Amino acid sequence: MTDVYRFSIVLGSLVLAGCGGGNPGREYLAGGPGARRALEDSLVDRANTYSAMRLAHYATGRNGDWKGLPASNPSVEPIAAVELDGLGGASSTVLRDRAQPLEIPNVDTADQPTLRELGRQAFARYPTQLAPYMRTALGSRAAASRAGLWVDATAGVGGLVRARMADGSVVLALTCATCHTARGGDGRLVPGLPNAALDIGRAVLEAEGIPAAWARDARAAWGPGRVDVSTTTGTEPARIPDLRPVRWLTHLHQDATLRGSDLVTLAIRIETLVITASNQTIRPPRLIALALAAYIRSLADDLPPVDLAAAASPRGAALFARTCADCHTPPGFTGQPVSLAAIGTDATLGLSRDRGTGSYRVPSLRGVGTRGPLLHDGTVPSVGALLDPTRPTPAFSQRLHGHGPVRGHTYGLSLPEPDRRDLVAYLQNL
Repeated sequence: MTDVYRFSIVLGSLVLAGCGGGNPGREYLAGGPGARRALEDSLVDRANTYSAMRLAHYATGRNGDWKGLPASNPSVEPIAAVELDGLGGASSTVLRDRAQPLEIPNVDTADQPTLRELGRQAFARYPTQLAPYMRTALGSRAAASRAGLWVDATAGVGGLVRARMADGSVVLALTCATCHTARGGDGRLVPGLPNAALDIGRAVLEAEGIPAAWARDARAAWGPGRVDVSTTTGTEPARIPDLRPVRWLTHLHQDATLRGSDLVTLAIRIETLVITASNQTIRPPRLIALALAAYIRSLADDLPPVDLAAAASPRGAALFARTCADCHTPPGFTGQPVSLAAIGTDATLGLSRDRGTGSYRVPSLRGVGTRGPLLHDGTVPSVGALLDPTRPTPAFSQRLHGHGPVRGHTYGLSLPEPDRRDLVAYLQNL
């Protein structure tokens, strides 16, 4: 999962209207002091590995500055669903003539509609990480199902693409849509919704031919809907996050590694993700990173209005205001990070040397009823299970990724059963 990206550079000439001035987006695109300040302001704990690496290489103006990496916009083609039905499935690494790089327009950063449209295309087509291990998962529809890849006649297979590397070879790669698109209750694919079925650990192990050794490999413990993007040992799996409410978050990452979710902070997070996933060999064009940030922030527009939840359960809304709103504060239903001791859930991620801050972020509860597994480690299947008073006890039988109690986050568990039912009804419609 750390294979080297060496994508071809297909940028052409990009002319941005007014790259200077006080516009944060333009300052980010310039990659100078403004981008450096934005990075520094976002890092909560500069001592962890995540922060230290970025401080050493991002917009430093010195040798080793990531700004000197080639900007990569490779020719790609999505994997088509019909390919799964042929001999060998969709595992071919032959790129057809229809493959194209993203078309990067001449756009001012103030032109949000054009920026979001570029981001929408990049979300489904821009390769964020090489995934040669997915060849096995693309061998047939059954194999794709085992890996938790959605299959759609229009959108393709799990957001996977073929991409041409700088040496001319073709590789399989993940896009944002691989992890962050799933089917909603009406069967439609919902961008931003976490793919709770995606089992990357299983896909990797099957590709390596070691299914019998799962119990002895940390990746076997990831299970559906979780992945470790931080450690080389694979021992810190986290739930794939819901991107729909990102624009309301006060912090990014489960362990609140980054402060803020404004356009530039999110763009830098995306840019550096691609850089580190490629073993620091390429970087995405900054306009693509900025466009992805703009698109991801726009996903909140498709969440239902808060008023609908209050109408569905007026008592639940009142209970929420008394029980939950101190941390999950409207209108974003989120807030500042909470210490590990105060929240009481598994502290592994919060203490991580890679991203840990001693806290967990407070997730936005917008869309929580359709999100799937909850808590940072995805151990609770639903809102109803989260508010089950048996959850912190050995009697709890709904735990995902293991067995037994899921301790911590006891808020609301002591409410009478009718109150908990009303609160669940409110949250499921939020």
